[in-house]
Amino acid sequence: MSDGVLRALVTGEQHDLIRTAARTGFYANWIDSKQKDGRETHIVTVFDNERSQFLSTAKETGVTVEEIHGAGDDETYELLVGAPGTGWAN
Repeated sequence: MSDGVLRALVTGEQHDLIRTAARTGFYANWIDSKQKDGRETHIVTVFDNERSQFLSTAKETGVTVEEIHGAGDDETYELLVGAPGTGWAN
């Protein structure tokens, strides 16, 4: 069930992440970043009314987007944009 906010992990090369953040920063909340397996991943939140625009921009800029479901030990990641194995979760 959506609470009106997309909670996502956005993974990619630094230059692609910068382009994505620059194009979405006025409506997306880029919270934190981590490194894993040579890739950089950001936690991003976006209100549902901007979801389609955010995902479209992610496709154009070549980053991977995984939606976060649940929390803690029950947290799972649904691939929304990108190829399997290119995001935070393998």
